[in-house]
Formats: sequence, structure tokens, C-alpha cells
Amino acid sequence: MIQISNSIEIACPPQRVFEFVADVNNNPKWMPVQGVQKISEGAVGVGTTFKQEFFLMGARYELFGVLTEFEPHQKIAFSYDSPVFVWKGGYSFEPTANGTRMSAIGNVTLTGPMKMMETMFAPKIRKLINDTAPNLKKILES
Repeated sequence: MIQISNSIEIACPPQRVFEFVADVNNNPKWMPVQGVQKISEGAVGVGTTFKQEFFLMGARYELFGVLTEFEPHQKIAFSYDSPVFVWKGGYSFEPTANGTRMSAIGNVTLTGPMKMMETMFAPKIRKLINDTAPNLKKILES
């Protein structure tokens, strides 16, 4: 299992940061995914399902996600499942003097033949995920 944790301060109110992150259609703007499609009907909340497309080592994969916690302007938790990994984690949003501190925590578990290479891929996967926070900051502060 690969543990992920990071935080970043974004010069925007928590409501704005939360709403941007909660809209899964924004994921390709700040995450390493190419496409996203909401599967479930209705408002975004616990149980919302969606799929995303991503590429890893030249291969295309579909990543299925479900929101497991949803506390407006405070917390979003999720579970992602793909043919090569499972990622369970979440984001918390805390007001600060200058905006919002967004923290991410989670665990990525490689599956199938990739499982044997988890130790080798851990630094690359951490970097890939940790690079999303600065992307989000740049978008929301511009």
C-alpha cells in the first residue's frame, strides 16, 4: 500500500475550493485524467459515481469512482477502482487567514501484475498525486 498525504494553502474561500473539487467535471483540469463522465443521477453527494479515463505506461484505463463522504465545504472522500490500482482517500477544507488549507490523505494499492512493483512505483505515484495540489492552486488563484 502506498500512503499519500499533502496539504496546500489556496488563496480562495473554502466554499469556492470545495465546489470546484466537488464538481467531477473539473477533474481533467487539475488531475492526470483525460475524460470524466458522471454515471449517477442527481446532485453530487455520498454515492455519486463517475468514471474517468487515464493513461499509464502507454495504456488506456478506465477509473471508476464513488464519493464515500460528502460534507459541504469541509470534506470529500472517495474510492477509485481501476484494473491496475485502488485508491481510497479524501480531501478536507479548512479556512485560514488567507483562504483555504486543502489537505489530501489516502492509500493507493496496486493490483494484478502491478502489485509486485508497488515499492518501485511508490515514489512516482506519490509525485503524480502530489502534483495535483499545485495545479489546483494555480487554477483557483488565477
